[in-house]
Amino acid sequence: MRALNPDQLRTFLEVVDLGSFTAAARRLNLSQPAVSLQIRELETRCGVQLLDRLGKRPFPTSAGRQLMVHATRILNEHDEALAAMRRLKDSSGQLVRVGMSMTILTYVAREAIRRFKRDNPDIGLAMNLSPTTSLADEVRNNALDLAIVSLPIEENNLVVRVFHEDTVVALVPDGQFSPTPTVATAELMSKMPFVVQGMTDVQTRLAQDWFRKRGHTPHSFFEVRNLEACRAAVAAGLGVTIVPGVMARQPMEGLLALPLDPPVRRKLAVIEHKNRRPSPAIDGLRAALLACQETCAQSDAIAPSPKAEAPRRVRA
Repeated sequence: MRALNPDQLRTFLEVVDLGSFTAAARRLNLSQPAVSLQIRELETRCGVQLLDRLGKRPFPTSAGRQLMVHATRILNEHDEALAAMRRLKDSSGQLVRVGMSMTILTYVAREAIRRFKRDNPDIGLAMNLSPTTSLADEVRNNALDLAIVSLPIEENNLVVRVFHEDTVVALVPDGQFSPTPTVATAELMSKMPFVVQGMTDVQTRLAQDWFRKRGHTPHSFFEVRNLEACRAAVAAGLGVTIVPGVMARQPMEGLLALPLDPPVRRKLAVIEHKNRRPSPAIDGLRAALLACQETCAQSDAIAPSPKAEAPRRVRA
């Protein structure tokens, strides 16, 4: 049996509802012979009689009554599918997949996400909260439309738009060192386990490079789930760590935030696949995320926020 034709199903339901081929033709803006032809073709396709003619009025047969149930459901799905496509055409109802770390959402992008949802209530957001390294892979594999990441990352197949640069700070247990230090040197930071959110994470690579340039190595590594857990572990006296400067502006008992000597800076960027098709919804969210530059600049007491860099398109 060939697939059912939605137009024929709609015509069938109209004939049953109105009890007249002529009235159905008038409602559907068709000729009466065209309506009769669609009903005959539908009966041929189904292999059963769907209507009985009692006088001039058509009535559904037993098979016709069963088909009415399925036809109503099929046409409802059909109409909903078309409506969904229309919403996607003008961005209304589109789902945008965006990724960032919990830290970036909490300290950098929260207000931008709120404003975007307030101004675009019909656009859905699917949020992936993961470390930078996995987010870059998700964008490359088209599992995410956009992501905010900390640089550096492997930039192949990505468009990278830097929107903020800030200073990385050290967190050490308050009262651990005497006299109380005013800066965090590699020698000081090598005296306790170094707490990281993942051995392949940008945080770890920045720390290892910083230690290496000063001729030191970390005492040992203590791996936890995320940067918030890093901060909690340090407050509990389990080690030391480095975090983005924005995290140090929210006080936490048991922690001492120190500038690194020499300083370390990190860049935040919005990334997307270089071959992504244009989309008003994704373009709107990207603009909202890049506007996080203003939020960062207002809250960044350590260093000013530079202007967003032009996109860098990198070949595979």
